[in-house]
Amino acid sequence: MLTEVRDLRGFKIFDELDDQELGLIAKIAKTEELGKDAILTRAGKPAAQLYLVVRGSVTIMTPGPGDTEMRVDEVGPGQIVGWSTLTGPYIYTATTMTAEESTLIVIGGSKLREIFELNNHIGYRVLKGIGYIVARRMAAIEAKCVTEDGKS
Repeated sequence: MLTEVRDLRGFKIFDELDDQELGLIAKIAKTEELGKDAILTRAGKPAAQLYLVVRGSVTIMTPGPGDTEMRVDEVGPGQIVGWSTLTGPYIYTATTMTAEESTLIVIGGSKLREIFELNNHIGYRVLKGIGYIVARRMAAIEAKCVTEDGKS
């Protein structure tokens, strides 16, 4: 399904972009409906897609001790997963899966990086928003580790 500029407006990472700039991104995006437990990303695998949650929710898990995974967050509408597709070395740092039936906007990472190369200001503005998300997720992981170690 096609994605329109208004569909991208609700995402913090695009707050600083105007309609023309969002139009460039909308052209390379598609909207998908996925059922519960659909795997979006796998930790350690090449990062190819950025996912924007329109409806539903996505569980984020990071590698834990041994072969385990720790659930560190669950994100919903207006949030994203798969930011590793925009930052080298382009390897996913978490496994993500839909927690319920969800509607997602999917954007190919290489095409989005091409837009950033041609329009550096767009890349700068979007990556500022990504930085906020990374910091928030790292804090969630740290809090989870402290809680599971019994130190809190």
